[in-house]
Amino acid sequence: MLTYGDERAVLNLLYVYAELVDSGNFDGLSVLFAGVPVFMAGPDQPAVPGEMVGEVMHQFVKTYEGIPRTKHLVTNTILESDAPGQARTRSQFTVLQNVPGVLPLQVVASGRYHDEFTQNASGTWAFSQRIMLVDAYGDASAHLETGDAVS
Repeated sequence: MLTYGDERAVLNLLYVYAELVDSGNFDGLSVLFAGVPVFMAGPDQPAVPGEMVGEVMHQFVKTYEGIPRTKHLVTNTILESDAPGQARTRSQFTVLQNVPGVLPLQVVASGRYHDEFTQNASGTWAFSQRIMLVDAYGDASAHLETGDAVS
């Protein structure tokens, strides 16, 4: 069973991810996921090594003066643990974007994160796996390098 402090530490990792992406800190993403397989299109696709996540995202996420002008909202998180030092979450995400003169504030993507976490001997929690499942796209033309308006 997780303590309240453990629960907060795990949830904070979800929010740190959103903060790093929204601030354009792609190097920080690579540090956050170092040594972790990240499946960006579901578990049936090849994993991106965690230390390369920032580089991969920097290649396909458009930035404006260094930031993507997005807000990643992580909601409806279900947190479970069957063993000490291990946890998993299922969360919903919604990506909002606004680019003045280009795109009004709107939803550009939504989906789910399925994450696993481990706690090291010093008590620090870290990601051990991420699966990102995009369920819907809005107009991603100002967000992704390959993004087009999707109905």
